[in-house]
Amino acid sequence: MKKESKDNLNELPRTCVTKLSDNERLLKDIFRSDIDKLKLFTKMLRTNSLLDKAVIIHK
Repeated sequence: MKKESKDNLNELPRTCVTKLSDNERLLKDIFRSDIDKLKLFTKMLRTNSLLDKAVIIHK
């Protein structure tokens, strides 16, 4: 038998995706820190600006 290494935990994925209900998502947003809210808001503005500049070519 192979000897198990302690590095098995390192092989696990770093991120987990979960499906949150609407209420859980709202509660998460309500209790988010102010700096996190500001970062998300500026990220939204940058994404929106990028999409406004996008040129869509449809053939």
